[in-house]
Amino acid sequence: MTRKTTTTPGLMTIAAGLLLALTGCGSSATTAGTASGATQSATSSPASTTGTSSLGATSTSSGPKAAAPALITIKDFMYTLPASVPPGAKIMVTNQDNQNHTVTSSPKGAFEVKVDGGGTATFTAPSTPGSYKIVCDFHANMTGTLVVK
Repeated sequence: MTRKTTTTPGLMTIAAGLLLALTGCGSSATTAGTASGATQSATSSPASTTGTSSLGATSTSSGPKAAAPALITIKDFMYTLPASVPPGAKIMVTNQDNQNHTVTSSPKGAFEVKVDGGGTATFTAPSTPGSYKIVCDFHANMTGTLVVK
């Protein structure tokens, strides 16, 4: 004797939705043609309707991005400088040492910034292109050259 089992369309939709939730978890895909032949869209997830990724980032480029500041890093009593910076650029200085340092133009006058141990500071590059020698006011052996072009 064989027993005939019937399933209601509502139960199939619930089962398909549960399967989608378990396998799609954060996916922005739309599932079509489920086991019952019905079409079900994954519209309950914000990722499927807003165009965001599973990491929550959105793509909203509406024009040119602002340039990130140039970076000077101080570590082990040495400067790591960018190859060059544009005139008037914002420059961020990160001091990874425990000692206070400065980034001072030599001769003085073009720029000078003090950076506490473990801290950061910013300054503006000179508006005139050229090569600017730099030195730490506290540690004369710390030198470098900032190229503005």
